[in-house]
Amino acid sequence: MNQLHPDEHTELVVDEVAAKQSEILRRRMDKDDEKNAHKRKSERFPTFAVGTMMLLDNSYVFDGVITEVSSGGAKFRPASVFLQERNNERVTIKIDEIQSVGVIRASRVDGYGIQLMDSLSDDDIEHITSNYGVDE
Repeated sequence: MNQLHPDEHTELVVDEVAAKQSEILRRRMDKDDEKNAHKRKSERFPTFAVGTMMLLDNSYVFDGVITEVSSGGAKFRPASVFLQERNNERVTIKIDEIQSVGVIRASRVDGYGIQLMDSLSDDDIEHITSNYGVDE
């Protein structure tokens, strides 16, 4: 008959609890990842819309592509090869006749993440996604 030493028994119980808690946390993170709830309030839609981004402090205009859009944000990829760090700069983005003021919140390799101060309407989102939406 093999009996576990009390320390070994405690160690096994702790390992089992840790494994169970890790699994629960992993499932919660996966579920959260699917919804993007930890990142955004509004659902983003993948797009390929040619547009412009203008820096409000000096009126410099960038041509580029809006690769994601939601009522509260957008991702803009300038046509230029090099992206500069521009966090917290105020900008205006424009797609067709739709224009919105925002703030660059993230400067990444794949573009600028822009938080829109003027939320896009459902009609604006419908126009953009029906004309420029892409399947993932």
